[in-house]
Amino acid sequence: MLNKVMFFLPTLGGGGAERTVIQLANSFAEQGLQIDLAVCNVNGEKAKLLPEVNSKIQLINFNCGRVANALFPLKKRLQEQQYDCVVATQTHTNIICAFAKKLAGVQTKLIFREVSTPSKNMKLSGFKKLILTSFVNWTYSTADQVVCVSNGGLEDFREYYSYQKQNLITIYNPVIDDAYFEKLKASVQHRFFNATNKVIMAVGRLTEAKNFSFLIRSFAKLHQQHPETRLIILGEGELRAEFEALVTSLDLQDVVDLPGFDPNPYAYLKYSDLFVLSSNWEGLPGVLIQALASKIKVVSTNCPSGPMEILVNSKFGLLVECNDVEGMVTAMNQALFGNYVEFSNAEFEQHCQQFYKSNVLQRYLEMMENPS
Repeated sequence: MLNKVMFFLPTLGGGGAERTVIQLANSFAEQGLQIDLAVCNVNGEKAKLLPEVNSKIQLINFNCGRVANALFPLKKRLQEQQYDCVVATQTHTNIICAFAKKLAGVQTKLIFREVSTPSKNMKLSGFKKLILTSFVNWTYSTADQVVCVSNGGLEDFREYYSYQKQNLITIYNPVIDDAYFEKLKASVQHRFFNATNKVIMAVGRLTEAKNFSFLIRSFAKLHQQHPETRLIILGEGELRAEFEALVTSLDLQDVVDLPGFDPNPYAYLKYSDLFVLSSNWEGLPGVLIQALASKIKVVSTNCPSGPMEILVNSKFGLLVECNDVEGMVTAMNQALFGNYVEFSNAEFEQHCQQFYKSNVLQRYLEMMENPS
């Protein structure tokens, strides 16, 4: 009988991976399971999502900085608490979790969540890649199940690490639920939202992966053709100064805004005319699914991994190749001013079911009770 579960991840920063873990943990806590949420660091920016954690959950802050430093505190916790299952998220966290279980000598079930596309995220070669590959192959083979968040991510993981064990499965993230649709209803004030502007929305960390410089350059060309267009990029990150400088160099300060992190980016969708995902790579872009579910028009790069699966090869939105500025301009033009894709409501609703929280939670529950 499943009773006591730990979710383990590095921080509670403002990313999609962290938000998904909180969503899973909150849901199981509401169902009556005893849930511990263990993190390595919840200081400053690392605690952005702390207010979203259900009060029924016990927060375990190892306060150890780097993930590697959690090894012995985690081992001690596993010995003391005798969890039925531990669900860890992100590669280095998963590796440490496997070592901690081995040292603890407990029989706790292990589920690893692999949320990235390693061939893009890791960027390792030679000896460093060999070491990481060895660690991954040993530790991940000890897991009862390894959950990848897209089919493309699963195949990339298997190829990058030459991983042979048949304990990989795909479960999409639970990104659609009643709470999401409630968040959509919230009011938002922004100077771009008026009757004449055509507003393009983007959401994500200001990092290399999200490739907002490509979006800004593409938008600059679109704006020359359509002066009524505006761009809002919600998120925070280490490349803010670079993106702000690019906006200034292209003389777009009055038509491009980077307001920063917002805990409810979804509310902006209903006021916007188009959502764009410009990423170089993803694990599974939950925000693209959420934008799709809001029924806003969407354009996405065909990056690894996820957009092709989410949009079903351009059936439910437009796909362009990464860093193809002309292709992005054409797609945004088509979505805003031309003939957008057409599909039936029945097809759309059936497609979205696999992303609904209730369906995803049932799969996780079955797996935690009997992962193998």
